[in-house]
Amino acid sequence: MRKIAYLGIISISILVLLTSSCTPGLLKQDVRIDFKLSESYKNLPPVEHYADFGIVYLLREKTVEVLEDGRSKETLSVIFRINNERGKEWADIKVGYNSLTDTISLLYAKTLTPEGKTIHLKPNATKVTTPFERFPSYNNYKQLVFSMPGVSVGSVIEYKVVRERSKPVIEGKFSNNFDFQMLNPALLCKYRVVIPKDVELRHLPLNFPKDVQLTPKISHDGSKKTYLWECQNMPGMIKEDSMPPWGEVGSRILVTTMDSWEEFSQWWRKQIQRKTEPNEAIRRKLKELTANLSTTEEKVEAIFDYVKRQVRYVSIDFEKSGYEPQSASEVFENRYGDCKDKSTLLITMLKVAGIPAYYALIPTNDMASLIKGFPYPFQFNHCIVALEKEDGYQFIDPVGEDYLADYLPDYDQNRDVLIFKERETVFARTPSARPEENAFHNQYRIRIALNGSMECESRSSISGDIEASFRSFYISNNPTEVKEIMEEKIDKDFKGARLIEYSHSDPLNFKQKSSLRMKFSAPDYCKKAGDMMICPLIPPRMSCSSTGKLERRYPLVIQTNSYAEEEIEFDIPENHEVYYFPEPVEIVNQYFTFRSQSQRKGKGIFHRREFIEKATSITPEEYPHYRKSCQEMEKSFKKDVLLKVMTIK
Repeated sequence: MRKIAYLGIISISILVLLTSSCTPGLLKQDVRIDFKLSESYKNLPPVEHYADFGIVYLLREKTVEVLEDGRSKETLSVIFRINNERGKEWADIKVGYNSLTDTISLLYAKTLTPEGKTIHLKPNATKVTTPFERFPSYNNYKQLVFSMPGVSVGSVIEYKVVRERSKPVIEGKFSNNFDFQMLNPALLCKYRVVIPKDVELRHLPLNFPKDVQLTPKISHDGSKKTYLWECQNMPGMIKEDSMPPWGEVGSRILVTTMDSWEEFSQWWRKQIQRKTEPNEAIRRKLKELTANLSTTEEKVEAIFDYVKRQVRYVSIDFEKSGYEPQSASEVFENRYGDCKDKSTLLITMLKVAGIPAYYALIPTNDMASLIKGFPYPFQFNHCIVALEKEDGYQFIDPVGEDYLADYLPDYDQNRDVLIFKERETVFARTPSARPEENAFHNQYRIRIALNGSMECESRSSISGDIEASFRSFYISNNPTEVKEIMEEKIDKDFKGARLIEYSHSDPLNFKQKSSLRMKFSAPDYCKKAGDMMICPLIPPRMSCSSTGKLERRYPLVIQTNSYAEEEIEFDIPENHEVYYFPEPVEIVNQYFTFRSQSQRKGKGIFHRREFIEKATSITPEEYPHYRKSCQEMEKSFKKDVLLKVMTIK
C-alpha cells in the first residue's frame, strides 16, 4: 500500500501485474533481433530535441495472449534511445514478480552503440533479489535485475521479456492494463490482447487527448480474437509539484473480462475467508485492552491504538504482496503486516469486542479515483476498516500510526471505497476533514527591550494531519536531534536567536492534546532608525501550496484543507509608544480566506492572522488568480510595527 511515488521512477521497473516467477538463465542470444526499427533512430531529431527527457522510446509493445484454461502469456518489447546523461539510469532494469505463480524469461537484451556496435547482455549478467527478505510473509516477491552493457549517450537499448502465468489472479477472469503515456515520449506504442473468440473483453481508454479516437482493431483467427490498440508520437510527461496522480493524467487502457463488481466481491471474500477468526491469545489481549472500558468509542480507541503502534507496518503495495491477507493469529504473532494484514487484526479484535467492522478497499489519493462504472478489479492500493454508524460509516486506518482514531489520514480522505459487509458489498465515500480539524494555533508573547532585542514565549496546539506530523517528528528523532533542529529553525527565522527552553506533549500519549511551548531570545530583533524602532512580525506558519511557477501544466492538488491561527502580543519598552502598526487585510475567494488585523492593547500591540483553506484542486486556468491572491497575502507578512521614543511634554 500507500506512499507510492507514481512518477518517481529512477530505473525501468517492469511491474508485471501482480506476479511472475523468473528463470534467470534464459537469456537467448540465438534469437535474431530485427534492428530495422532500432535503426530508425538515425532519423530521429537530435538528442537536444529531447532535453527534458532522459530517453525516448522508439517502441513500447505489449502482447497478452489468454488461453481458455486461464493461463496467459505476456510479451513486452521495448526499444529506447539514451538522450543524455540522465537517461543512463534507465539502463538499470528491474523486473518484479511473484515466484509462486509465474515464469519470466528474458529472451534478449542488447545495446546498439552510436558507432553501430551491438553488445549483448551476457547470460550471467542478471541477478535475482528478494526486496522484502526480512519479512518471510512477503518474500515470494522477487526482482530480476540487470544493467545494460556499453551504454552511452545516443545508445539504443532493446530487450524482450516473456511472462507465462500458470493461473489468473482471479479464477476464470482476465484483467490487464497498458500505459500509453509515461515519463518519456514514445514514437510508437502497441497493445495487443488475444483472447478466445467467445469471450467478451471490456475496455476503457483513459486520459487520451480529445483528438485521439482510440478504438481497437479487432481481428479473428480461428478460435482466437485479437484486439489491437496503436498510438504514435505519445508525448512525455514532466513532473510538477502537487500534480494529480499518474492515473488521473496519463493516457492508459484498462481491459477486463469481469462482468460486474459482484464477481470481484465473490473473489475477494474467498481471500479473506476465515482470516478474522481470533485465537485465545487475541482474546486475552482484547480483554486486557478493554478492561474497565464501557463505551464503544473507548474500546475502538484502545484497540486501534494497540494495532497501529504495536503491529509494525510493512509498506508493500498489492502488486508485490498480493491480495490475500495473513490470518489475524499470524499478524498477532508476527507483530508486523501490510495494510490488509493490520486491517485483519483490527477487524478481528473489534468483532471480539462486539463492534462490527469490515474490510474497505480504497485507492488512496496518489492513485486514480475509483471508476465505479467499470468493474476493473485492480483499482485499489490500500485496505482500511469501516465501522457502521447510524449516519453512515466511520473509517479508520491502522497504518496511520501517528493519527487519532477519529481522524482519517489525508491520503484516505474524500475517496470512493468498496466495503465488504457480512452479506453485501457496498460503495461508500470517505469524508473530508473540515479545515478546523486539521489545524494549528500559535500564540506568541514578545517582550522588546530598549536595545531592540526580544524575548519570546510561544504556545502551539495542533490537530489532524499536522498533529500526526508533529508526533512523528518527536517519535522519530532523539532529544538531542530535536533540540538541534529547533535551534536551527529559530536561528533561520531570527539570526543569532538562542533557544532558552522548550517542552512538548508526549507524542505517544494519544489521549493528550499535542502542544509545544518554547522560550527564546533574539538580538537585534528590532532595527533602530533615529528615535524610531522597526520591529517585524513573527514569520508566519501559514502559506499557499506550490505557487513558485508562473503557469501550471496540471491542476494543483491540495490534499486536505487546513486552518491556521496566529496571535502575537507585543510588550514594548519603556519610554516608547506605538507609531504605526499594519492595516487590516482581508482576502476572501474560492480558494482560501485570509484575515489579518492589529490593534492597540494597553501600551502594546495585539496582532491576529487567520488562514482557512477551501479548495482541494485548482485548475491551470484558475492558477494565476490563485497565485496572485497568495502573493497579496504574503505581502502582509512583511509589514512591520513601528515604535517611537515618547516625546516628554
